[in-house]
Amino acid sequence: STKFVMASINICITGFLLVSNDDLDLALKKINAVTYNCNNENEINLLLQDSSREWYFLLNEFQGPLFDMLKLNHQRIIGPPIILSCADSNKPLPNCTRPLYCTLLQGVILCFTGFKEKDTIEKLVNMVHYMGASIRKEMTVRVTHLIANTVQSEKYRAAVSFGTAIMSEQWIHEFWNRKMERDLIVDDPKLMVYRLMLFHGCHIAFYGFSEAEQQQLEENTKTHGGIPTTITDVNCTHIVVENCNIEISETIGIKTSIVKQEWFWESIQLNACADELFYIVGKPYSTPISSHSANIGRSRLRYRKRRRRKIDLSELLTRGDSRHSLLSNVLDLSVSMLEASTISSDQDVPSSVLSPRSPLLYHSASASCCTNTSVGIRDKRHTARKQVVMELLQTETNYVGILNTIINLFKLPLEQDQRGGPILTIGEIKTIFSSIPEILNVHTKILESLQRIMTNWTEECPVSEIFTKNAEALLKAYPPFVNFFELTKDTLEQCEKIYPRFHAFLKCRQNKPECGRQSLVELLIRPVQRLPSTILLLQDIMKHTPANNPDCTKLEAAIDCLKNVMTHINEDKRRTEGRMQMFEIVRDIEGCPPYLLSAHRYLVMRFDMTSLADVLCNKGDTVTIFLFSDSIEITKRRIGSKATRLSNSASNSALPIGISPLKTPSNNKLMYKHAEFMPLSYVKRVVDVTDTEEIIGIFAFIYRSPTDVKEKLAIFQLINSEDISKDEIIREFTRCVADNACSADSEEFLTTADPQHVMISRKDLHLDSFSSHLLRAAKKTTKKVGRAFAISRTSKKIRTDEL
Repeated sequence: STKFVMASINICITGFLLVSNDDLDLALKKINAVTYNCNNENEINLLLQDSSREWYFLLNEFQGPLFDMLKLNHQRIIGPPIILSCADSNKPLPNCTRPLYCTLLQGVILCFTGFKEKDTIEKLVNMVHYMGASIRKEMTVRVTHLIANTVQSEKYRAAVSFGTAIMSEQWIHEFWNRKMERDLIVDDPKLMVYRLMLFHGCHIAFYGFSEAEQQQLEENTKTHGGIPTTITDVNCTHIVVENCNIEISETIGIKTSIVKQEWFWESIQLNACADELFYIVGKPYSTPISSHSANIGRSRLRYRKRRRRKIDLSELLTRGDSRHSLLSNVLDLSVSMLEASTISSDQDVPSSVLSPRSPLLYHSASASCCTNTSVGIRDKRHTARKQVVMELLQTETNYVGILNTIINLFKLPLEQDQRGGPILTIGEIKTIFSSIPEILNVHTKILESLQRIMTNWTEECPVSEIFTKNAEALLKAYPPFVNFFELTKDTLEQCEKIYPRFHAFLKCRQNKPECGRQSLVELLIRPVQRLPSTILLLQDIMKHTPANNPDCTKLEAAIDCLKNVMTHINEDKRRTEGRMQMFEIVRDIEGCPPYLLSAHRYLVMRFDMTSLADVLCNKGDTVTIFLFSDSIEITKRRIGSKATRLSNSASNSALPIGISPLKTPSNNKLMYKHAEFMPLSYVKRVVDVTDTEEIIGIFAFIYRSPTDVKEKLAIFQLINSEDISKDEIIREFTRCVADNACSADSEEFLTTADPQHVMISRKDLHLDSFSSHLLRAAKKTTKKVGRAFAISRTSKKIRTDEL
């Protein structure tokens, strides 16, 4: 690039000493500046008398009498950062018409709202001008930042709709305090802490909520800059009601807005205060609004009137005779077969088990066939088979509606661009919703097939073919979701705790009519329940299908197909849980060898022992042994640490996906430390040491690795026999050894030894002598133990040359 050659520039320096800043001295020389030092007004006036020269005045502070005098005379005033940046970029000094200290806000267009004090707004305007920003009176799409002191102005509403950044006045002060920093950028994420709090200046009261709900709402209000108050407070700006039909008897302020709770949660989700106009309850919005907003308000009022008439009509219809009311029957279609079976006829149906109504039902070709039948109620005008098929259609319609609600009301909005950035990461969205789209696709096909059958109903209609044709698609769609449902639920709960905007998003969606006031977790559990309820319905259809009907035998095949899908799901779930256990174990063992993870390996059990010999680990060490299908992992337990078990059941019980069976202690150290990994092919014999009054819970195994010259004996004593017994350990250990040796008889790998042959009292339990005595006893005595662990003598003995 061509170097710009600058002409000499006349710069008057005032307010600081040149020698105090070496960088500035070098920059002035680089731009070829002719400098003069002036310390008072008289010296400056003498310079200005020479009209043949153009002057720049370099000031360290943009305040004081000299600055005011120069500004009043419209002189070009600049700050040190201007000199430094022009020297670095080899550009001439700007021909500024107003004082310019730095260019940190160059290109930024600001608008102000909510500031009532003239001195405050004048000070802020001057600071942003001194940093190179420009200001607009009206809020337009060209404005890059709104500096606001209120959330209830038209400019604020426009900024929210435009997606403009809304900042507090502290944002300007932060830039001004750091005006000498040349690498500070406007979009620095760290500066987002100076965004205007979404409930700034709002005094919010809550009415009709439980004590726990109100406490949570008030905490959220404080977190987002609002002030919790009571409905009788004269400063109250918003009253959030739980029920829109509730009446407030207390006297409230004229300007107080009574809003639905959706306003509160929608504001948190948007990260901006939502327009109360769209959530108003009880009385019209009282503050002045624009003509455009007024038109919107009138439109919303007409919509509410139409909605009220529609609700009144539906209530009128539901009070009529159910035999002549399609709507009353449609409203009854919200309980699935599985759920209805758990509710007695004289009980009220709880709202928690009602499913969202699906608009598909109103447009269904089979709606006329379903007019007189609701779940649990059968019409005598139809055959029993047809009525059960109608129930299947009703529950399938409802189920597809639930899946559509999950996709359209939750998944798709989360994937779209949100104000304030994404609510969840792409990975979290995939984890939560998993294969819901695939499940929806296959059940949409099933629903369409059922609708076609009901439209052209005959008793010989092949209901079974619908499920046999889609069995493969069901097998592909369901396992990924069901297997990882616990992980889905855990991720959902964690995200709701970590991300306030996601919690608000869920609250907003839960209050929508499509959800039927059900949470996302309650909706997501429906796929887990659907296949069992479908099997029950198909069994009911088969029960009412004559034996001579061609569909009778096919229905049995269809049921077997669905049961096969359930079997595959259960098997995949067990395999998945086993793999998850392996990952958790590897994570909780310090120095765990990476080859412990293997596709064919799974955990059989784990048990806590005390080592009684200096073999594999030190004598007296507290160890945990993980018995896998083809190997054992011996780990040392941290002293004073206890494994957090999910229950008091045996240690080899299955664990929920994504939950570690071995939690790390409160410190950063892992609970286990790797000691030895051994394939079960090294184990030659398992030794059961008979229990006595003094010696209890001792067992051993004889092993020899390829590098060992002779066989060795490892001896352990069970620490706690409450969770798991020694007999269980020996049985599973011996079985795994036999399986790895491809032997059907596990008893040939089991040897018993009586401690009475080798010790007299508990004092004699010294590992060196005990090991040798036990080895000699093992050579002379061999006993087989049956499945009931009955000890029987045999002539077979351990060969002495083996040991």
